[in-house]
Formats: sequence, C-alpha cells, structure tokens
Amino acid sequence: MKQFTRLFEELDATTSTNAKVEALQRYFATAAPADAAWAVYFLSGGKPRQVVSMGNLAVLACEVAGIAWWLFDECYQAVGDLAETIAHILPQGAQTSDVGLAAWVEQRLLPLRGMSEQEIAVRIKSYWSELDTTGRFLLSKLVGGGFRVGVSKLLVQRALAAHSGVDAKRIAQRMMGYTDGKTVPTMERYLALVARAEEGVADVQDLGQPYPFFLAH
Repeated sequence: MKQFTRLFEELDATTSTNAKVEALQRYFATAAPADAAWAVYFLSGGKPRQVVSMGNLAVLACEVAGIAWWLFDECYQAVGDLAETIAHILPQGAQTSDVGLAAWVEQRLLPLRGMSEQEIAVRIKSYWSELDTTGRFLLSKLVGGGFRVGVSKLLVQRALAAHSGVDAKRIAQRMMGYTDGKTVPTMERYLALVARAEEGVADVQDLGQPYPFFLAH
C-alpha cells in the first residue's frame, strides 16, 4: 500500500503527462506483480463495489477522532471532499503498515462484504491506524467505491509499454476486459499484459482477444 500511496501522491502532484508516465514506469519497475495487477485495474478505471457508505465512514471517523459532528461538517465544508476530511481528522497511528496493495484489497477490503456493521467498524478502525494520511484517503475511496485519479487508461498503457518493451497497441489489446468487475486482477493476468512477444507476430495468449477502437489508417 505504501508504494501505491506514493504513486498516487506523485500522480496527483503534477499535470505533466510525461511526469505521470515516468511515475507509473517507476512504480511498475519496483512493484510486486500482484500489487501491480490491482494498480493497473484501479488506474485504468476499475472500481470495487461500495462496501461502506461514505456517510457511515464519516460517522465512524468522528467517533475515532472524538469530535462532534458539527465540527466535522465545518471541516468538510472547508475541504470539500469527505474522504480527505476523514483522512485529516483521524489521529496518527503508531506505525504504518508494510502490507502490499494486493493483500489490502484481497485479504482486507473484499472480505468486508457480508460482514456485520459492528465487525466492519472494528476492522476499518484497525486499518486506519496502520495508514498515513494519504493511505487513509485512498482506503476511504476504495471502501466507498469512489476511487479516481488523474490518469487515463492510455497513460497506463503507455507506461506499461515503456516498462515492458511491448508495443503499446498490443498492450491496449491485452487490456480489453481487464477492468471488468466480474474478473479479479491477478499476478498471472498482469504478467500476461507485459509478456514480451515478437513484434508483428501473433502470440498465442493474444488469440481471441478483441481489438479496442483505433483511428483508421
């Protein structure tokens, strides 16, 4: 999660397309494939189903921070974003977690579905204590189903192409259906995205993959 948090901060801090692509390249060069699989999913527009409403998260944050609702509302009016407000009012935890993005999503966030409200509250409080401010912001966005970041799928494809040496058009073809909510990103799917193939030669793993829309040439 720390690596993904740093990537989000880098992407959010610049409007330069080249700087965004370079930040993505650095991330893909060092991230574990399982973590990179989920990063590609989220950055390309994939969204998890909402587990907890943002309103409930705000109430829970007030409880943890020990502040009245009217004070939280005043902060929200100044900040303008619920997840950011929540991230700033929470007290700092003792130590940040080294758990990777894939483990956070698969072992912590997705299992929240179907749990009781009491169990969800206990777990969310525990998770907040393991994250810094930006990490808490991202967690709230992921749990609340409202994650967005200032990159397009095209920039992700460009970064993957530069990182892997695979033609960007082939990456675009392989990514067809990657953000389908019915399929879960895995290490194997990510490695298939960036697997090298001889240019101009059909690869067996690409057979049957539909082509995305391209400009006519």
